[in-house]
Amino acid sequence: MQRMTCLVATVLFLGSHAAVSSQDKQQETGKKLADGVYAVQRESTTEKDVLPLKDGEVLVVHTSRYLKKDDKEAPRYLVVRASADVDFDLAGEPKAVKQGGEVVAILLKLQPKAATALQRLTRDRLGKQLAIVLGGEVVTTHTIRGVITDGDVQITNCAPGAGDYLLKQLQARKKSP
Repeated sequence: MQRMTCLVATVLFLGSHAAVSSQDKQQETGKKLADGVYAVQRESTTEKDVLPLKDGEVLVVHTSRYLKKDDKEAPRYLVVRASADVDFDLAGEPKAVKQGGEVVAILLKLQPKAATALQRLTRDRLGKQLAIVLGGEVVTTHTIRGVITDGDVQITNCAPGAGDYLLKQLQARKKSP
């Protein structure tokens, strides 16, 4: 009986380690991504397609957790730098653009240093993906459609659940010092 208990415990222990997700791997290293905008270096629907990681890179999983249940998408594995390309240093209160009562776009103004970083990012990575990270997790991803030169940002095509969450988090961030 004791032998069977040890075997079951070993199987459970090994199974729990095999089931560790990529997001857990990121957090095991003790590095939680800071809030900000990150250039997506590589992305795929399978983890093995984006590995191995280079120095200074982090693997995150975009689970589309803030989408409505019926709109859920398969997880996407994203490789980003370990630090944000653009910090969320807001110059004013974020504003919502609503359609049918749901947030479909967010307007915000960045402080000059963040605006300069965003201009550089959008110029250098035009047509490529970026990830918006809040609370250590990817909230939304977007394709860079044009160079943003003045720090006036319009985040569009937010999935309704993600748009609402992103707006609330940005508004809370602006209110806190």
